[in-house]
Amino acid sequence: MVSETRPVTWGEAARMMVACSIVCALACAVLALLGEPQLPVTAPVVMLLAQWFWTRHPYWGPGVVAALTGSPVVFVLVDHLRPRLDRLLADAAATEAGCLVALVVFTACSRLRNS
Repeated sequence: MVSETRPVTWGEAARMMVACSIVCALACAVLALLGEPQLPVTAPVVMLLAQWFWTRHPYWGPGVVAALTGSPVVFVLVDHLRPRLDRLLADAAATEAGCLVALVVFTACSRLRNS
């Protein structure tokens, strides 16, 4: 449990985005090698974000706002990208965009919370 409230730094958010991108790319590559385009690319990224949230920054308000903004981005982009791209590529691109939005919102809200 975090005893002090400290905002998420933009550098930490950037490092988390890089980690999420690596996890997303690895999940996409493994699913492509296994020939399983139906499995979700998003799940490992969500698990990584959830683990980071629970262990480093359990701020419920910013977390809820981030989830409520990042998730719709993923859903809307998946619907628009799948007809144009390979399913795995569309899912990965939508996941990356949703992750970026969620991390920006979470970081901004955590900083506002501590202002």
